[in-house]
Amino acid sequence: MQTALPNYQLRGRQFFTEHICDEIFTKIATKIGQSLKHFLKLSFTTDIWSEPSANVSLLSLTAHGITEDFTRKQIVLKCCSLHGRHTGDIICDYFKMMLRDWNIQNEQLHCFIRDGGSNMVRAMHLAEIPDINCTVHQLQLSVRSALDEIQVKDLLAKCRKISGHFNHSQIAQDELIKIQTEQLNQPALRVIQVCVTRWNSTYYMAERLLKVKDSICLYASKHSIPQISPEEWLYLNKLVAILTPFEEITRNLSDTNTCISSVIPMIHVLKHTLQMEKEKIDTNPNFKNIIQKLIEDINSRFCDLQSNTLYSLATYLDPRYKLKFFNDVIKEQVQSELIRLLTLYDSNVASRVDDDEPSVAKRARLASNASNVDPSTSFEILSPIQSVHSNLADMLKNCSDEEESENDSMDTNSNLMIWKTLINEYNKENRLQLNEDPLLWWRYNIKYKVFAPIVRIYLSAPPSSVPSEQLFSAAGLIYEPLRNRLEGEKAAKLLFVKYNLPLVNFDY
Repeated sequence: MQTALPNYQLRGRQFFTEHICDEIFTKIATKIGQSLKHFLKLSFTTDIWSEPSANVSLLSLTAHGITEDFTRKQIVLKCCSLHGRHTGDIICDYFKMMLRDWNIQNEQLHCFIRDGGSNMVRAMHLAEIPDINCTVHQLQLSVRSALDEIQVKDLLAKCRKISGHFNHSQIAQDELIKIQTEQLNQPALRVIQVCVTRWNSTYYMAERLLKVKDSICLYASKHSIPQISPEEWLYLNKLVAILTPFEEITRNLSDTNTCISSVIPMIHVLKHTLQMEKEKIDTNPNFKNIIQKLIEDINSRFCDLQSNTLYSLATYLDPRYKLKFFNDVIKEQVQSELIRLLTLYDSNVASRVDDDEPSVAKRARLASNASNVDPSTSFEILSPIQSVHSNLADMLKNCSDEEESENDSMDTNSNLMIWKTLINEYNKENRLQLNEDPLLWWRYNIKYKVFAPIVRIYLSAPPSSVPSEQLFSAAGLIYEPLRNRLEGEKAAKLLFVKYNLPLVNFDY
């Protein structure tokens, strides 16, 4: 700056902090508030993060919605400084305050995705907000229960000691890399250490140890570290095979473009993949018991998925899945629920049309504006093996669509007849490939535009609270050892600006 413009006085850190937290924050918040009006309903993720060194706790609120042109949006609404005890009653009050700050009414809430903590569950119950568990959290709890088996627990404890030895000694790490590159002519790979706050870190540690197995054995012959026997290497290999589908599903459900519609198919194929692994010849009785325990735990945690309208209707409205994973009873219930919502939505739109308007013109007007009407305020909510992706693709490909609703009875309600016909036609449509975008399909298939409002609502919910947890990764970067006295309110504003600037295309 001295060279380019000698007379310019470079501003200090405090100026930029105040400029961001006051002027820029206010302008972006105004734009975000205006954009929220374009969504029929919003889904939310939330989580709590604490930094003991700074004595700060933050409660996040991230909104998820689908615009009229079927574009998925993720908006960080609030990262509120949480004071006092983290009880359900206090968290409930904070939720109400955050929603009130953005003028979000209860009628605009689709659902909340939260972790399984009792305080979060109670907060949602007190606030009377539709809520669901974070799918990824539930899967990780299932994995942890299986890893508590004595045989696996002892083997993993030995693996953690080995990885800890290399992560605490640069000399040991350098020698291991030297063995890989000079003696074994292998690529240099570092040992991965388990991190309790990182999902799948146990899997990554075990997988990496298997890759550097030969160099670990050579190193152990010269140094005093725990040695893994040939039988234990086989056990570790089988453990990685069991955890592989969990790792793949965790990555899939953590993707920003994945929605709640993938939960039922993913859980179904996960159980199928585990069952296939259990039936393999090289799976010993101990691991068969572990796999069986995993399947039972998954069945227990996800037993009510298909009976939950939030999941089942979202799965049906995803053209990649539709009715593939439902039995006849659930198929009938899902389609009946869709008709009920269409009727409810149509009746609320019709109530705002002039009563003197002829019925034929009224129906034409509704049809032309079906995808652009305002949200209804009384819209109700009812409560190394083959990869998971390959198994799921095979399941969807091996069965043709036999998902037609065969109700041909005459109905006096013309709208009802039209909806049933559209549902039958939708069921007969070929399913999309797994790598195709379901929102893009809905955008261009305008003959189903009467379904558009419901699609935009039910496909808006993400399957996990990962968006809120990713927000706290940035919070961990803000609170450094030399910056641990930053006020929670300022940190919240900095996070808000960081994540929402790209959303407004840096135009504020």
